[in-house]
Amino acid sequence: MKNKIFISHSSKDINIVENFVELILILGLGINRDRIFCSSMEGQGVLSGEYIPDRLKQEINSSCLALLFISKNYKTSEVCINEIGAAWAVLEKQNVIPLLLPEIDFNKLGFLNLNTLGLKLDNASSILKFVEDCETELNTKYKPTVLHKQIQNFLKEPTLQKKQSVSLKKKNKQISEEEKCFEYSLIPFSETLRKSLPSKSDGIYEISNKTIQNKILTNLSKTDFLKQLWYRHSGGDYYIQKMTQLPNKNWIISGNNWEIKISSMWVSIDIESQYEFILIHSDIQEPYNIQSDVGGKEFRVGILPNGTIVSENERNNGYAEINGETIDLLIDGVERRERDQSKKWVFFITDYHKLGFNANETIEFCEKLDSGEIEVNEENIKKFISKLPNHPTVMRFR
Repeated sequence: MKNKIFISHSSKDINIVENFVELILILGLGINRDRIFCSSMEGQGVLSGEYIPDRLKQEINSSCLALLFISKNYKTSEVCINEIGAAWAVLEKQNVIPLLLPEIDFNKLGFLNLNTLGLKLDNASSILKFVEDCETELNTKYKPTVLHKQIQNFLKEPTLQKKQSVSLKKKNKQISEEEKCFEYSLIPFSETLRKSLPSKSDGIYEISNKTIQNKILTNLSKTDFLKQLWYRHSGGDYYIQKMTQLPNKNWIISGNNWEIKISSMWVSIDIESQYEFILIHSDIQEPYNIQSDVGGKEFRVGILPNGTIVSENERNNGYAEINGETIDLLIDGVERRERDQSKKWVFFITDYHKLGFNANETIEFCEKLDSGEIEVNEENIKKFISKLPNHPTVMRFR
């Protein structure tokens, strides 16, 4: 049975590779050491006296997964390039995974683009995606809390920290109000809309295609400015901070981990007039089915890392009864989740957009949209926005 994990890397990158193998594969995922072949690690590589090409061939033939640690050193190593060729010849293409070290960007992958883009090693989400994508090949039952802890330990690796410290320094520098307005809010938001809708000129558009709706929110979820982004509806306003799509195609919006079901979407592109926004309609949803021994249905619940749904009361108390066993939710980890019992129109904007700067008026407008007092169309939306005052920072620096 092919169950080995083949580690392909440059010997010059051994420190970060060793840390990944020890912290993520062995400690985080609980994979046995004898399943891992890593030529530079003691006890997991080529034995003294062995003929190296034969041993490499044997290991690749016994592997279900090949992890390529791509760096500048890797791309200039003839041995590493040969290992890629051997891995591609033996394994399914999706089981040959490029893992990118900090100095390698997606646009520098070169010939690797023929197969898959790869995952960034300095990003916790990328590591979790690797675990999710390769669940069958990894063939391990791990504890999510343990894995998350080891991911954080791995991200402290000096090679990764060097890049992060530069980014952190940039974030901590004194940022002017003009930069906050244009470079961190208006321009990134506008670029995201134009990237999502490249064929659209300035204007207000109804987006009915589900694929394009998800593309817009997916692109938005990957941006660096989500902490400057708000969602505003008839119930108030909250920072977004993060957005995640669920397997059922609904979206989780942070704040209260609110689950929204999109039934329609409008988008406005016009950075000069500050008219830009994303407007979605969140439809009514069924309550969650409680899977703990409490049973029943609720609109506000707790979700365990394995997907088990517990009641809101259990989440607040910190423990739940599941199949007669008391589970400590603080140890296992539990996340709040909420669905709405009513339909809502919701704006995504920043403080510097007209709809963001005029929060109370926008919330009142959403109330009228929800009640049907105002019909959702281009004319009514444009008429409302045109009456709103500009943000003073925009007026000062435009």
